[in-house]
Amino acid sequence: MRLHLQKRYKHFRRYREIANVLVKHGFGYLLNSLGMAEFFPTGQLPKDANNLPEETKAVRLRMVLEELGPTFIKLGQLFSTRSDLFAPVYIKELEKLQDQVPPAKFTEIRELLELELGRKLSQIFSYFNPTVLASASIGQVHEAQLIDGCRVAVKVQRPGIRAKMEVDLEILYDLAGLAERHTSWGEIYKFTEMVEEFEHILQEELDFILEARHAETLALNFPDEKYVIIPNVYWDYTTKKVITLEFLDGVKITDQDNLAAMGHDPAITARRLVEAMLKQILMDGFFHADPHPGNLLAMPGGKLAFLDFGMMGYLENELRGKIINLVFGLLHKDSEKILKAIMSLGVVPAHVKMHQLRRDIEHLREKYYQVPLGQVSAAESLGDIMDLAYRHRIKVPVEFSMVMKALIITEGIATQLDPGISIVQVVEPLGQRLLRNRFSQESIRTFFRDNINEYHMLFTRLPGQLGQIIELLTRGEIKVKAENPDFGRALLKLNTMVNRLVYSIIVGSIVISSSWLIKDRITFWGIPLAEIGFVFAGILGFWLLLMIIRSKFY
Repeated sequence: MRLHLQKRYKHFRRYREIANVLVKHGFGYLLNSLGMAEFFPTGQLPKDANNLPEETKAVRLRMVLEELGPTFIKLGQLFSTRSDLFAPVYIKELEKLQDQVPPAKFTEIRELLELELGRKLSQIFSYFNPTVLASASIGQVHEAQLIDGCRVAVKVQRPGIRAKMEVDLEILYDLAGLAERHTSWGEIYKFTEMVEEFEHILQEELDFILEARHAETLALNFPDEKYVIIPNVYWDYTTKKVITLEFLDGVKITDQDNLAAMGHDPAITARRLVEAMLKQILMDGFFHADPHPGNLLAMPGGKLAFLDFGMMGYLENELRGKIINLVFGLLHKDSEKILKAIMSLGVVPAHVKMHQLRRDIEHLREKYYQVPLGQVSAAESLGDIMDLAYRHRIKVPVEFSMVMKALIITEGIATQLDPGISIVQVVEPLGQRLLRNRFSQESIRTFFRDNINEYHMLFTRLPGQLGQIIELLTRGEIKVKAENPDFGRALLKLNTMVNRLVYSIIVGSIVISSSWLIKDRITFWGIPLAEIGFVFAGILGFWLLLMIIRSKFY
């Protein structure tokens, strides 16, 4: 507590600025709720906007964030992806936040460049344009030419921005803690966790070396792609505050007049954009999280270039698998599959009413059941899912929110180029490819390699643990109170189920092991062991299926 107070008075001026902006736009009541009225000098807060319509409060919130500067603008942009946490009226308004600020003075930029690169600009560049190509809260981009004649785009971090953002982050942590302790919202939302997520994203954007690695990773994921271009990184002129990339001379992807002049077919360009984004998300698990028109260029030859790799999304295999399951559920209009995917994706609160959740998912299925795939909007269907998560207070991973945002932006650009395109139609053939990959030999081999230790522990420990339980039952140390006359039959069925489960694990292990042995072609008496394993597993699997059918419990 003492540390919080020290930080509060250390940044007193910034707290005062925040308080004044909140009061100015009618949010003065928050200062009392958070115990921060001391920062408003008059001692009496003006009339607040607490009773205004939600639409008006959403507009005022956006104005607050814009006036508070880069850190809060980026926070608002992050919140605009969290439609599982905020009402649609706030999401719609936060999406309007623009990360555009006047450029820093060139004298400051020159000083930072020479300090970071360790040489005079004239020793590195034969030409450096002092006029910016683009300017944002964290950095600004200049066109330049190296001594060897290569055209480059140089992105320079805004001087002093890291220190300013660190101050704002300390304040945000303080405000999050106050909100959790003193407001009713704190019982629902974990504000400190939100700030932690935000800090992680911000720290990545402030590290230009990481951004350069992102660019190279994305390029590696498109090794043979003819129509996707990722600019090369010039590592000799890249630091944590400077990134130098190959200059790509193209046209903005939404500039249809210049697209036509360059020979681009808008419909083909739209499909290539959608396919590139779906590959990144569903196949690679590493994707451009901010594919707005300013970060996309149409290049000669029908090619598409991605720019600005500060905000990227990464999906671990488990999360990517869950998203793929959701895609399959949507494609097949399978309510049960959609429910399982949503439940596995999000943190479901204990008080959720499952019958209402199932009913809402069924209504969602009915909404799209008779609609042809070509007419299904990815933005609308994903929005419906996130609205469902919001209503039932299901918190989804921030990575899934980034996926949703990226797909919605992509669909907006694609439909602008080709009003007849459907992301859902494009994803359908990709779904078949994903299904084949999931059960490919390589996938099975990888799954076995990653989980072999756990299965080994299961097989070695299970008999001993079952033996201990039986021993305890025999000695009477575990007492079972059975009032149900059918308990004996139920216990027998349970025992049968456990036996079948172990039997199934053994069959699956033989299949996985055989898949692993295919590569090495090991033989026994001239017969490949892999084939022996598959035949043996097939016989055991058939016997298990026969037992299940005969039992009539399926």
